[in-house]
Amino acid sequence: MEEPKAEKKRGRKPSINAGDEEELRKLVTERPEIGVRNIAKEMETRIGKRLSPAVWAKTLARLGFKKLKPPSAAAAPQAAPEKTPRHYRDIHRREPSSGKYPSSMTDLEWETLRPLLERSGGRGRPPKHDRRLMWDAVFYLVRSGCSWRMLPEGFPPYKAAFAFFARARDSGLLEKVYERLHELWRERSGHAPTPSAGILDSQSVKTGEKGGSAVTMQERK
Repeated sequence: MEEPKAEKKRGRKPSINAGDEEELRKLVTERPEIGVRNIAKEMETRIGKRLSPAVWAKTLARLGFKKLKPPSAAAAPQAAPEKTPRHYRDIHRREPSSGKYPSSMTDLEWETLRPLLERSGGRGRPPKHDRRLMWDAVFYLVRSGCSWRMLPEGFPPYKAAFAFFARARDSGLLEKVYERLHELWRERSGHAPTPSAGILDSQSVKTGEKGGSAVTMQERK
């Protein structure tokens, strides 16, 4: 009978001697932030032994080294981000007078726009409703988004208010008010009341060269 062959040991790992441990200790001391994978590559270069990162991790634990986790972003103290104020500040507040709505004009606004919004003299009978109250009714409707029929009590009848608005719209008065407000805004910003130059983008000017219909071109004009 043949003698049984000695079984070969598989997976035998190379031993780590004291010199290897001392070299490992130096490496970790010099570079405490190094990872286990990089330790395996660096130690292979230094001592010529190719070992897995797990072997070096166990050796480090035996030598008393512990892996420190980097502080997470949630745990690290951070300065609180500045919050954008979403409420009205004092400069934005516009408290209405007693018995009026936030959309009503203030005394200063009325005195500024009064030469445009109120006519003095002229022929015909005097107006039945106060002009300032009529404008407050228009501003209330624009601000609240309600219909003419839903104007609250205290304002003139909705038919009179709508007729007043229609006359101001058709006569070009609203454009004059806008121009006046724009001039006041420019003066407050430190500019001249009217701009000294203008820019016209020719690409945004639509013409009839593209073959548009006569009805469409008439509406554009």
